[in-house]
Amino acid sequence: MKNVLIVILVILAIGAILILPRFLKSPKPEIEQTESAAVLKPVEIAKAKRGEIRSELELSGTIEAESQVNVFPKIAGRIIELNVDEGDAVEKDAPLATVEREELELAVQQAEATLEAAETAYAQTQQLAEVRVNAQVTQAKAQVRAAEIALQQVVDLSEIRTVTQIDQAQAALESLVANLEKIKSGARDEDRRQAEAGLNQADANLANAKSNHTRMLRLFENGAISQQSLEGVKTQLDISVAQHKIASEQLLLIDNGARPEDIQAMEAQVQQAEASLRLAETQAATKTWQKDIDLARSQVETARAGLISAEALEDAKSWQAEITSAKTARTQAEVSLKLAQKRLKDATIHAPISGIVSKSYLDLGGMAVPTAPLFEIVNIDTVKASVDVIEAQLRDLAVNQQATIEIDGIDALMSGSVAFISPTLEVMRRTARVEVRIDNPDGTIKPGMFANVTVPVKVHTDAIIISRTSLIGDADAKTQNVFVIDEESVSQRRPVEIGLLRGAEVEILSGITEGEAVVTAGQHSLKDGESVRVVNP
Repeated sequence: MKNVLIVILVILAIGAILILPRFLKSPKPEIEQTESAAVLKPVEIAKAKRGEIRSELELSGTIEAESQVNVFPKIAGRIIELNVDEGDAVEKDAPLATVEREELELAVQQAEATLEAAETAYAQTQQLAEVRVNAQVTQAKAQVRAAEIALQQVVDLSEIRTVTQIDQAQAALESLVANLEKIKSGARDEDRRQAEAGLNQADANLANAKSNHTRMLRLFENGAISQQSLEGVKTQLDISVAQHKIASEQLLLIDNGARPEDIQAMEAQVQQAEASLRLAETQAATKTWQKDIDLARSQVETARAGLISAEALEDAKSWQAEITSAKTARTQAEVSLKLAQKRLKDATIHAPISGIVSKSYLDLGGMAVPTAPLFEIVNIDTVKASVDVIEAQLRDLAVNQQATIEIDGIDALMSGSVAFISPTLEVMRRTARVEVRIDNPDGTIKPGMFANVTVPVKVHTDAIIISRTSLIGDADAKTQNVFVIDEESVSQRRPVEIGLLRGAEVEILSGITEGEAVVTAGQHSLKDGESVRVVNP
């Protein structure tokens, strides 16, 4: 046991002698390495990556409702129905309120009655207009024939009547003179027979005068003779009546004998007969019947003119104008009815858009007038962010361009699109109004909210992207440079062509490839070809 222990101690001693010199020499390489590392420049790097980068416009504005309208009544009147309150959702064309409408309903009924009458008149005109014109022609022809017959009658009767009147007046005078002589000398049987014959003649003359008067009265009523001619016939009738009376009285005198007063009466009758004879001779001398003939001829001409007019209407088919006129009247009645119906419809105020009643200006029973609004309705199913864009940025915008909207009070980002770009600029500010439409089905976005709008102007989906801090500007060459670290940790200065910028990132168009290590910190003190120490955390 003791020998074994001695052997172990010897082995340990030999091992210690062999290890100790190596242990004493090991610190020197570590010191050299630390000193060498201390002279390398520390840098941070990031590898160039491929991805999407976009250039953006950042704008700010205010949220507005897509549609906001004031609802005005079209007619004035007291409100008798109010169907909505503030805050109610309404659909387009929904009834909101009604004004008094009794007079409007009566106006519709009146227009309906007028239209019915116009339609009836139009139907009758279509059926009867041509018949009526043809009847007018037939009637005009009949009037011409009647006028011609009347003229012939006047021509036939006028001169003969005048001559006859003279003969009758002469005969009556002679008879009265003879009777007067007989009365004075006393009656005989022969005188009685003559008196009876005279009475019979007076009866015949009276009957003829009555017949002549009746015929001339009819001609006068038809306009064929003048008033003067009718009065002459009436005078002749009066004479015949008087002569008949004288003849009757003569016969009575013969039967009873003459008295002084009877002789005086007979003398008066003789004087009256003389006056009648002079009147008849005067009418014959002045040819008064010629006036009757001229008048009758004028009646013929008038009737012929009426016939020409009626035939002209027939040739021109004037009934078509009547039909057109009746049709026009019917159309006017139809329009009047439509206007009355429209006014009645306007008595009910309808929603012009779908949305929410944001304001109600009158209560039930209030007086609505066309110049004052009744309601305000807003539609916020879709809203718009209204922003002002300076003229230099307008070239980067287009309708339907997509945008991202950040709204105060709403955590989620909203998507929208450019819906409107004003064609004119505000002169003083040199800005144009741009509207970005945003869907708002839940009504979360309220008009009046503040909005930050980001519009991507250009998008490159397959770009080489590095950190913007890597760029080193060269004021003399007016270029951009970066430092790239190779696999031996040696720096290389490279000029680069940059593209789009976005925040802390920049697009490299040339000079760097995907995956290369680009210095992001410490590059400003580097030199090309210098060894570096990467100290990325």
